[in-house]
Amino acid sequence: WYVNTIDPYAPHAQNVELRLRHPVHVVTRRILYGNVHATHQQGASIHGNDDLEALFNDDDAELKDGPETLTRRSAARMEAFLASCAVALRQEEHIDEEHMNSLHMSNIVENVTASPDRSKSGKDKKKKLQQGNDSPPTMVVRNISSSSSAPKFSRQIDRGDLQLRLELYCRTLRRIRSLSDADPSKPMEECVLQYVSKKGIRSRVRLIIQTYLRSVDCVRDVHKTLMTLVLRATLEVLAVEVWCQELRSTVDRLASEYEHKVSFASLAFLSSPDNSVEAHLEPLLIKYFEYLQMDWESLVSKCELERMLRTVLDSELRYFFKNAMFHSVGHILDECRRERESLDNIALPPPWMGVFGMARGGDTKVDTDAAIKQYCSDPTLVKQALRDLKREVITVNGQLLPPANSHMELAEHLGEILNSKKLMNSLGGRGSALIRKRRSKRRSQYTSDVGLELESDFSGTESDATSSKIDVGLVDVLVKRLLIAASRTGTAGDAYFIVRDLFGGEEVEVVPHHSSNKTNQGTIEIFITMNSVIIKSHAKFDIFPKPIISDSDPLIQFHTTTTETVTLQHSREASLTTLKEKKTNMTGWRTLAIRPAYYERIPQLH
Repeated sequence: WYVNTIDPYAPHAQNVELRLRHPVHVVTRRILYGNVHATHQQGASIHGNDDLEALFNDDDAELKDGPETLTRRSAARMEAFLASCAVALRQEEHIDEEHMNSLHMSNIVENVTASPDRSKSGKDKKKKLQQGNDSPPTMVVRNISSSSSAPKFSRQIDRGDLQLRLELYCRTLRRIRSLSDADPSKPMEECVLQYVSKKGIRSRVRLIIQTYLRSVDCVRDVHKTLMTLVLRATLEVLAVEVWCQELRSTVDRLASEYEHKVSFASLAFLSSPDNSVEAHLEPLLIKYFEYLQMDWESLVSKCELERMLRTVLDSELRYFFKNAMFHSVGHILDECRRERESLDNIALPPPWMGVFGMARGGDTKVDTDAAIKQYCSDPTLVKQALRDLKREVITVNGQLLPPANSHMELAEHLGEILNSKKLMNSLGGRGSALIRKRRSKRRSQYTSDVGLELESDFSGTESDATSSKIDVGLVDVLVKRLLIAASRTGTAGDAYFIVRDLFGGEEVEVVPHHSSNKTNQGTIEIFITMNSVIIKSHAKFDIFPKPIISDSDPLIQFHTTTTETVTLQHSREASLTTLKEKKTNMTGWRTLAIRPAYYERIPQLH
């Protein structure tokens, strides 16, 4: 279908975008979510092919297979596949073509203007010039110019090459579907590289080698072309959107090692490039894909983390702190003060929408509730979060929350505090004034929390407080939010990863701060008002020089505060006011503030 419908005059990359994208999307949804058995049975019939071709021809056709959109990583795999197809052929150099056309035109003009005069004498030549005034050559030039502007055929991908790419892509989708059908209770396994046979790996390697040989014309293109092809293939097999630094460094070493192994004569094509590729590049690529098969899980996590960092951090801010050379603690303090506005307002998307990324098609309230429930039902996350909660000091409007050993026990303790008379009185007019006064006098032990207190409306009267009630659903919401906030191995580790990315490096190590001193401020603070619930998670991180020596002081310490606001709505029945969660477009979003600890400048004595 693609070969018969492409525009032969359009560049190959444009045809891939305009003509191949939609059919690949249709096939992807059909394999992952459609009735595969019915498709196979219809495949041999004319009607089955007509059904697919009808969908291929209609870009606006309603696809009934599966959800409204692909999952984020399935979409990433498809985008990587299309990008690999687009670079299968080297882009045409239009400037060089125009230059060659101009040279060709000048040669034609010379021949046309000179050829009539060579067969005539000087007298006839002079007479012709006087009479014709060089008009015939001008006419010839115009005709040639008009013919040269005719559209030219563009080079397109070989049919066998595209067929092999599609076969490998569809084989991956069928393997994912088989694993999903084997155990429907588990989430879809996006990366199946670990199940690929050696024969399948060699097929991918040969595909990369063939594209490489077609694309490289000179020595300077070897490293760049090889890195591009390998990294795009990596995004497809791992089903990720970006590559992490480890993958980029590994591919860079692979390209450098290949350049080192082959001689300059081979790279300059003084000898056969096929021999150099088979002897040196193919073993390196096979070894690289074996490395991906061994460490795919760790690499996917690092790529997802890199995607999160690119999503939440400003590119200029990240580039500055990752490449800056700090000469002293004072230098770091000055730069952090200069970038305070950016460091105080790092927006973190809801964790249940992926690794700090937006999910496709998850904007409705039902989808949000289902996503939160599924995320907080992960037994591994709940177990680790309960373990981490025991190390946290949790306060609710200043009241200490007792430690809990289970999800139900945590909900019971939190419900007792929320419905206590002391908390209900604090929501009234007098209680709110007392809370505001206490919070204004409170000296936070975290610099990241100073000056960032949210101004909340303590609306209501004394009578409202005595007749208010916390909805049972709100207790469940807060329990889930606490599990998310406390899980150091889950999403609460976002503060650590961001601090490590901005202020870590090859010569320093970022370590969570551990202190045996008792603090009078909770590491997780919950402030409940009549309009909202504010959850603040505090943390401290020390930066040590490598290697870390025991009993050594850190170079500098950073404080972080992650703030989430749960909006409340009032539902009044008779004389009773019930507080419930109100879903908004900002539900689950958090704000991270990073600041260095307080340091006192000591004057130097000369």
